[in-house]
Amino acid sequence: MASCSRGVSGVNSSDPYIAEQARQAQQLQDQVDTQKRLVDTEKDRLKALELQLDGAKKNLKGRKAAAKI
Repeated sequence: MASCSRGVSGVNSSDPYIAEQARQAQQLQDQVDTQKRLVDTEKDRLKALELQLDGAKKNLKGRKAAAKI
């Protein structure tokens, strides 16, 4: 899965310590990007559920009002 943000520099460093640290940083960046996408998806799902709930409450209120007539 490609990262949405720019890559971490140093992955191709000739210094093995720098290259390893850069790889770890890139992995963490990828995880952050993935988590942000998941959070956005869940926010969208929550908004849809809130809209459904609002519609159901309005429908119930209308039915109760109609039953009193």
